[in-house]
Amino acid sequence: MKKIRVGICGLGSMGMHHALMLCKHENAELVAAADMEEAKRLRAKEELHVSQIFADGRDLIRNTELDAVWVCVPTYLHAEFTALALEHGRHVFCEKPMARTPEECAIMQNAAEKSGKFLMIGQVLRFWPEYVFLKEAVSGGRYGKLLTLSMTRVGGVSTGYENWFLDEARGGTQIFDRHIHDTDAILWICGKPESVRVTATVKDRSTDGGAVHTFTDYHFPGGPTVHAEGSADMPKGFPFTAAYRAVFENACVEFNSRNAETLKVYHDGIVETPELPKAVEESGSGLNISSALPYFAEQCYFFDCILKGRKPETVTPEAAAETVKTVRAEMVSEKTGETVKL
Repeated sequence: MKKIRVGICGLGSMGMHHALMLCKHENAELVAAADMEEAKRLRAKEELHVSQIFADGRDLIRNTELDAVWVCVPTYLHAEFTALALEHGRHVFCEKPMARTPEECAIMQNAAEKSGKFLMIGQVLRFWPEYVFLKEAVSGGRYGKLLTLSMTRVGGVSTGYENWFLDEARGGTQIFDRHIHDTDAILWICGKPESVRVTATVKDRSTDGGAVHTFTDYHFPGGPTVHAEGSADMPKGFPFTAAYRAVFENACVEFNSRNAETLKVYHDGIVETPELPKAVEESGSGLNISSALPYFAEQCYFFDCILKGRKPETVTPEAAAETVKTVRAEMVSEKTGETVKL
């Protein structure tokens, strides 16, 4: 069987993580990689044995024979690189956030529609076993109605290439780049809220990360009560933590990434530890995550969609754009101190 030929643009922490995972597929081959930094290009060539190396991802897209492109450049380049790859007839997997604004998201959506190629965004919690478990529990009514949901995603500062992560104008800041995971999960699990309200600790928006610690209330008329905390201001040495607590009519489901047994269900005086899919081996990217499984799973899903000619449904461009729109509303609320309707 002919392998899917893949190129990747951007070899930062997330890009390298994807590159390492891409080398583990039997039905795909990583043949091209691009990054502005020579050391990262050298690693791709020597460690991953990538045959075609570029300093500029635009050159990779224009000058290689590829079936799919992974866009892992900083967020402010997502729309440009994604549209270019689609226009050149490649399927595109683009890391989250989809783009900086709903307008940029629309550019990407239009390019996908015109090209007839697939576009999928890396909202990886939709493939994360603990969040999939919660989604299925809510959808299936296993424990009755969901009453409250509290999510947490906290850790230290991230910087990125030329400190772009600290610049709100370039699509950085934890509320837009890190906390967006929980916003996406909430929309996926609970649906679209009527409004959002945010309180925050704020630093310089162009140099120091902006809203570095946020608390968002999502209003759903008739319930559930939903709240999320996000931060990038924890002191050095504090372990990155992702967690949630979901209270149902008949149970409480609790997840904490720092626990050996990450997921527990409390009901009827019993504590259960649901069996989850086994993790693949660590990728070697250095990312502070519990396992590589969800990232590998989303890659497998995208390749399967390409091979079967079926548009991705777990993460659609429309859903990813709605997530961007919601987080942008949260950012307006943080600045104004007002509740923002959606």
